[in-house]
Amino acid sequence: MTAPGPVEDRRAVVIGLPLLADAIAAELTAGGARVETIPSTHDVLAAADGVRERLGSVDLVVAALGGVGGGPFGLSPAERWAEMVEQSAGDAVRAARAFLDDLLTAAANAHRADLVLVGSAAASELVPAFAVHAATAAGAAQLARTLRLELGGTLVRVRHIAVGWVSPRAAADGGDALTPEDVAQTVMFTVSMPATTNVAEVSLLTTANG
Repeated sequence: MTAPGPVEDRRAVVIGLPLLADAIAAELTAGGARVETIPSTHDVLAAADGVRERLGSVDLVVAALGGVGGGPFGLSPAERWAEMVEQSAGDAVRAARAFLDDLLTAAANAHRADLVLVGSAAASELVPAFAVHAATAAGAAQLARTLRLELGGTLVRVRHIAVGWVSPRAAADGGDALTPEDVAQTVMFTVSMPATTNVAEVSLLTTANG
């Protein structure tokens, strides 16, 4: 008899760009979850009802937030930075809010319920020429921390996973980059913990850089 997977029968939504979202979705599917992907956080609110029709009520949400934009702060117009802040902050909020009611329902019915925001190590590291990216990354991390406190009595588990540089060519980069699979396996580790525990924050870096 085959043992059940670590996320057997869970109903998961993975939101974000394919580089990370596809790897996370594949890992969760291999672990026994039913998974839907939404390629953009901009689409998540509009897509939520369709996801529920196909999956039912969701009990696991993973959002791989935003891309990386950088450059010397004084060499780009304020409008570019303001647009980046609005987009990145909005991505975090939309992803966290879209399926919150589903997560609350799952937790109220004694099921594991997880909201995972996969952000950037720049949230706590000093990265020259990435000031705005770092600021928005810190905002996503603080959103997760505050939601964890706000939702503490509901038993919805909220966590932030801060990741370093990710590259699909990590092996060719001399060990200085994470692979998408590294991130996916870390997500799986956190969501498969017993319902009584929460891995609240993770910093995922390469051994060479961390």
